[in-house]
Amino acid sequence: MPVPESSRALLLPGPQPPLSHFGATLLRHVLTTGLRYALHGLGAKTPDGAPMRIVRLRLYLDRKKLVRTLGDDPGAEALIAALLEPGGAGALPANAGSIRGALGFHRLRLHVRRRKRLSTTEAPRGAEAPELWHSFRTTLTDLLPALNEALLGELVATLDRRAARAKGRSIERCLGPQAFALRAGKRADLSWLGVADPLAPAWSESPGARDHVATRLGDLPPAVGHRLRGDFRETYRRALGPIRAAYLRLAAAARERGLIEEAGDAFFIPFDLAEDLTADRPAAWLPETVASNRREYQSLLEAPSPPELLGAGPPKELIDDRDEWALAPLWPLE
Repeated sequence: MPVPESSRALLLPGPQPPLSHFGATLLRHVLTTGLRYALHGLGAKTPDGAPMRIVRLRLYLDRKKLVRTLGDDPGAEALIAALLEPGGAGALPANAGSIRGALGFHRLRLHVRRRKRLSTTEAPRGAEAPELWHSFRTTLTDLLPALNEALLGELVATLDRRAARAKGRSIERCLGPQAFALRAGKRADLSWLGVADPLAPAWSESPGARDHVATRLGDLPPAVGHRLRGDFRETYRRALGPIRAAYLRLAAAARERGLIEEAGDAFFIPFDLAEDLTADRPAAWLPETVASNRREYQSLLEAPSPPELLGAGPPKELIDDRDEWALAPLWPLE
């Protein structure tokens, strides 16, 4: 496929399990916020809406929406190529001086900065639904700066790697710090590794998943470590720990009031509608939406996947890569 119309190669490449409906829409919110930050930081136009689409519960950046956002400004084509085809080759054009200057500034700044602290504040014991919702939103807001920085770092690294390939250099696939440490047999903080979905805990809290992956490390393609490339995937999983905890407290309170049958139902509500879990009685749409979304999610767990690069319309070919989904957090990035 010469020019993909949709892609998830930048952040979640390779075999990927479906996300829960809450997880997919939460990721869309986080990535939209992060793209605004990253593109603004590079002196480019920023999206009003979400320049992405959800396909079979996987999130893809969308070319048409990115073109509408960035237009024909100098450097727009190179930015879109970096977002959609990180494994390709190409440099910023000569007339994209402002982006080139911002890129140099952020390249230096990001390589010397430390990862932002991912600190949050829990709601007090016995908090009511509105306070639990406020705690969840505050947790997410507190974590966004670190996620924004990580996404900017991915874009800076990808632009540099594409430019190096354009000069004929061989660039190896790579991993973020914790994924590389694990694959290298070194000490890794497993709270930074796991499925990119708040429905599931990190590997630090999931011994079964951790132990299964440990037996499969030899099945992975080779990769080197990188300070910036792969950082978003790890930072997002680390952020999902407190996000998941805050959301489960809200879900448990909603279950006690009879809004949902079990706390896990909350993960089959889109992020944009999750505030309805603070209501005194269930919204009319809630039971059927949860049931329908659960059925869709379960069916996709048993179905082949769309590839990481897509053409226009629905995917024409699906891949049965379910046996490799467990390796997704360690899959190398271009």
